[in-house]
Amino acid sequence: MSSKKALPISGTLTVMVIVVVLVPSALLDPTAEFEAAFLKKCVEFPEDKNTCKATLAIFEEAYVGKKKTAVTEDSYNKLFDKTPFKHPCGETMLYSGIDRVKTTDVVHRFTKKTGSYFTLEDTLLGHVLDGLIWCGKEGSKETFTEHCTDTMPNPYISFWIMASVKVAQYACGHVTVMLDGEREQPYYDKSVFATHEVPNLQSPEVKNLVVILVVGQKDDTKCNKESLKNLSNILKGKKIGYACKEVTLAHIEECIKEGKGVCW
Repeated sequence: MSSKKALPISGTLTVMVIVVVLVPSALLDPTAEFEAAFLKKCVEFPEDKNTCKATLAIFEEAYVGKKKTAVTEDSYNKLFDKTPFKHPCGETMLYSGIDRVKTTDVVHRFTKKTGSYFTLEDTLLGHVLDGLIWCGKEGSKETFTEHCTDTMPNPYISFWIMASVKVAQYACGHVTVMLDGEREQPYYDKSVFATHEVPNLQSPEVKNLVVILVVGQKDDTKCNKESLKNLSNILKGKKIGYACKEVTLAHIEECIKEGKGVCW
């Protein structure tokens, strides 16, 4: 905020001095701050910008005025019904069990640069809510951004679980998943991918799942890991085909640099 003070000089000349008062971020209204961030990211996304305020209102219905543990995955059903995915379902890319610094960043840089695959964060809701934290409080109309994930369930976790379920249900054709081949269990049976995405891949809509196993050095052996055999068997039971390809991180980085949509 600012205030103006007039200072007389020599009795005739007046100089306007603007005094700027900086408001500590801790004193800002968290509801207004959250809504501004939501709308800014929504408007930046290349879809219908005229629906952003309506999308925010539907989103807030899921958690505002409710205690954290009362907000479950189903609380977001209306939001996903009103905000359907629009990317080609056959270009869905899942990812899991990946080192946040090393590979998750690579997944998103790859999809953004090449435009040939779409992760959850490349969809409208995923893009808008990535990096944000939110929750409500029973009897309050506010949105809070602190101490939101210290209980289970909570609005944040419930949203991302439902988003994972919905994107898996939406997928079709040849679905791709990027896994970290340097892990002992690239397919971890307690991950969101294992517990919420794989069970919701729909056959016959999904023909097969292609695992892109990110490795440091290609040796054609990491695709034989026991956890991946388990994944193959699960998919077989769902009548969904399975394939595994080892791709070095260096090769993916080269594809990003050159903007190659076909990388493997």
